[in-house]
Parts: sequence; structure tokens; C-alpha cells
Amino acid sequence: MTNTDLVLLDVRDSIAWVTLNRPQQLNALSQALMQRLLEVIDAVEKHPDVRVVVVTGAGRAFSAGGDLSDFQDHLDAGRYGAVANGIAFGSLVLSRLERLPQPVIAAVNGVAVAGGLELILCCDLVIAAEGVKIGDGHLKYGILPGGGGAVRSVRRLPPAVAKQLLFTGGLERAERFEAWGLVNRVVPADHLLSSVQELANQISKLSPLALGHVKRVASAASELSTEQGLALEQEALAEYVRSHDFREGIAAFAQKRTPTFTGE
Repeated sequence: MTNTDLVLLDVRDSIAWVTLNRPQQLNALSQALMQRLLEVIDAVEKHPDVRVVVVTGAGRAFSAGGDLSDFQDHLDAGRYGAVANGIAFGSLVLSRLERLPQPVIAAVNGVAVAGGLELILCCDLVIAAEGVKIGDGHLKYGILPGGGGAVRSVRRLPPAVAKQLLFTGGLERAERFEAWGLVNRVVPADHLLSSVQELANQISKLSPLALGHVKRVASAASELSTEQGLALEQEALAEYVRSHDFREGIAAFAQKRTPTFTGE
């Protein structure tokens, strides 16, 4: 398998399908896979037609987390800095995914542990198959979260729930994460991709410019005061009213027709 096969990119009808493709290793996040994921993120960011991104896993897992075998030789040789740098690189890649201007949907098709959960936490929306199990798992092996798990989990989940997941390393069913607010919807496994396709199609018909502005403001809101958040919202609006898409939306509303957005 070449590095380009580790993460597959398929752009169809304005939707970028990003598939982690190490099924025999339960899509463990090796350094090579993360490097390829960064290349895919760069390609998606530059693609003029992509309006929605879907991240999923090949086979029976979303991702079982970081590939710890990558670090064994460094540890044996006492190259602790190389281990820390490798983990920091993975964190950078996940942050790049989180900052994509397009909405990102996680289609969680199987177990998602440690780095797999950290990947989910960087997605805007999460659709999971019934029976999927999700958890942190780092401390079970004496490892610290290095991809934002200890930070993003307490922002996306009730803090007490996040701490329990972090402290115990236990797995919980997707249905519980739906109740906790991280998972938007749990669907039968054989309906997962069609459900995600339906949601992505709905989003892809909207203005990509407007989506980008709303994602940026909504993502920043939890870290800002109300006054700062409102100021950012007004800043985004002042920029967006100059766009073709804003004028098209107003015209379509007045003419009682469906708008055609161009992203301009």
C-alpha cells in the first residue's frame, strides 16, 4: 500500500469523502497516515467545488487511535523529543481539519478510540452507526491525550462526562454520546452512508461563503465573551453582505424561488 492509499479522497457532487484506509490495522493513525491526511486536507481546502467534507473509516473501525508502534524505536533509543514531535504533528493535522472552512461530518462506522475520538472531536457534525463504541482510552496504557482530547472533550461534552471518559479509558455506546450531545444522530449501520449523504446534500445546497462565516463564528463563540462573539458575528456579516450569494439569497426570497449560490 502506498502512502496515497492510506487516506482516500473522492469528491462527488460538491462533497469530499475522506476515508481512512488501513482496515487491517483498524485505521490506526500512523505517522504516514497523518502525513497523507494533511495532504488530503490541503487538497480539500484548495478545491473550488467542495462544500462539505465527510470523514469515515474503511472496514470495521472508524479509528482505533494512534499507531503506537511508530514510537517504539525512538523510545528504545531514548529519542523522546522525536516522540513528542510526532505526537505534536498529529495534533497539528487534527487542528487543520477542525479549521477547514467547510462543515465536516464524521461518519462513525465502527469503534473510535483515543485518536479516533480526537478525530471526531474535530468534526462539526457526527453521525454514528448503531452499536458503535467510542472512548478515550489513553490512560489505560499510561498515555496522555496528544491530539486535543483533554481539551476538546470538555468543550464538546458535559465536563463530568468528559473527565470520566478520560480518567477511566472506558468505551461507551454511540447512543450515550447522542444523549450527551456529541453525536447528532445514531442510525442503523446499513443506513449510515445514505444518512450522511442526505445530510451532506442538504448542506451542500447552501452558500459556501455563508457556511464558512457561520462555522467560523460558531466555532469561536465558546471561547469568547458574548460581546466579543457578537462583534465577530457583525464583522462576518459586514463582509458577507458584499457577496453575490447574499444578493442572490435576498433576490430569491423576494421572487419566491430557490437560490443558486456560487460561493462568490
